[in-house]
Amino acid sequence: MKELIDLTGPEGGRLGMAFAAGCTATWVFVRNLVMKPAIKSCHQRIADLEKMLEQAREDYREQLAFDRARISQLETVLLTSGNQELRAAMQRALSETRVEIDKVEGKI
Repeated sequence: MKELIDLTGPEGGRLGMAFAAGCTATWVFVRNLVMKPAIKSCHQRIADLEKMLEQAREDYREQLAFDRARISQLETVLLTSGNQELRAAMQRALSETRVEIDKVEGKI
């Protein structure tokens, strides 16, 4: 009759070590083949998104400055070329806007 392997003896220890070695080799293989490229890709994507976010912020600042300049130009045109009623309405609106801005900035 064939002898059974004694799992609590020396054969069991060898089997345990072989299993651990196999698990370690598999983990290293999976980590190097799958995980490293995925992690590298994630870090690259994060860096790309941060660049895109900074570019969007810069574009927003430029557009905001352009819009403010254009609004100022249009207000000037309306104040100088409009009739008396339009000028009075524009001055009221500008005054109210400045009061709101001062409230937001804490000057009032």
